[in-house]
Amino acid sequence: MSKEKQAQSKAHKAQQAISSAKSLSTQKSKMSELERATRDGAAIGKKRADIAKKIADKAKQLSSYQAKQFKADEQAVKKVAQEQKRLSDERTKHEAFIKQSLSSMRTTASATMEAEEEYDFFISHASEDKEAFVQDLAAALRDLGAKIFYDAYTLKVGDSLRRKIDQGLANSKFGIVVLSEHFFSKQWPARELDGLTAMEIGGQTRILPIWHKVSYDEVRRFSPSLADKVALNTSLKSVEEIAKELHSLI
Repeated sequence: MSKEKQAQSKAHKAQQAISSAKSLSTQKSKMSELERATRDGAAIGKKRADIAKKIADKAKQLSSYQAKQFKADEQAVKKVAQEQKRLSDERTKHEAFIKQSLSSMRTTASATMEAEEEYDFFISHASEDKEAFVQDLAAALRDLGAKIFYDAYTLKVGDSLRRKIDQGLANSKFGIVVLSEHFFSKQWPARELDGLTAMEIGGQTRILPIWHKVSYDEVRRFSPSLADKVALNTSLKSVEEIAKELHSLI
């Protein structure tokens, strides 16, 4: 039996005892019992009501939290969907740009009336890396007998820079890309890389990356696809060793 029912039972018994009491002292004693039982019952009832209120408050808090969490989950799902759409749109635009670049190079190559020379290697680089590495690599490759498209050797006064580079890209077996901090910050080398990527997709050339004073994380931030390619590293091999390894591919 619950405490509340026990108190009610005591109060009922006290009430009955008062009605049947024959002496005044017995009535007073039973009246005291009735008052105590009534107070106990009221206190127990109040405590039960307080507990019920606390339970109701907690249930309300839980419901409010669940509603907020549901809304937060919806927003998170929406953000993920938006980010996936953005990445998909960027990929679509980049693929369209590569296809357009490939089409442009083919048009340029077919439109020219000049006899176009074929090259073993096209060297894409930032001008800041010429003195430290690129010009020595170009010289070493040429000494080994390779035909290379390198601006210092190939471009003449009055040449159309864009036209000559498009011709060089279109007529080279391999595209050497010297990846460095300077390369990552320049627009023109990045355009050459897009052209080489377009040629590689079309099966007309292969990209040969050379890491020059850069880390894997830096390359991956610039181009995840380039970071996955096997690359030569100027920190691990000399210019002559790199040139011989490249020359062995032709």
